[in-house]
Amino acid sequence: MRLIKVVPFILLLGFSSVLSANDFPTRDRVEYVLNCFQELGRRSMDDLQTCSCRIDSIASNLSFETYDYAVTYERNKRMGGEKGGVFRDNDAGKAFAKQLTTAKETAIGQCQQVVQIVAPTDLTGDERYSKINEVEEDYGNHRY
Repeated sequence: MRLIKVVPFILLLGFSSVLSANDFPTRDRVEYVLNCFQELGRRSMDDLQTCSCRIDSIASNLSFETYDYAVTYERNKRMGGEKGGVFRDNDAGKAFAKQLTTAKETAIGQCQQVVQIVAPTDLTGDERYSKINEVEEDYGNHRY
């Protein structure tokens, strides 16, 4: 009889940890994506995919509390004077920032950025085009 009471409790504990595993607030996710757009220098659907993948990766590797502490530390350590000194001299903040840096590097490795290639319509003025023509002239019609 006692086993019947314990099993649901154990299942409930396991289920609650799954629910809280990816609990970053929407506001913080959006803020990360907007900052990511700024870092990439573009705002396309491909960039949205890249940036949202990255924050999902970070969220799977850090608790929100650690992420929040690290972002706060990173933002405020550049503050001048004594107020900034509180952050600059904070060993816990440095440790959180290091964890965030590691999580960001992992996210970049997991979420490849799509590179958009735009070719000009007229390549004749591009020096790279003239080099291609030189190679074609050197080899003539030979096929390898």
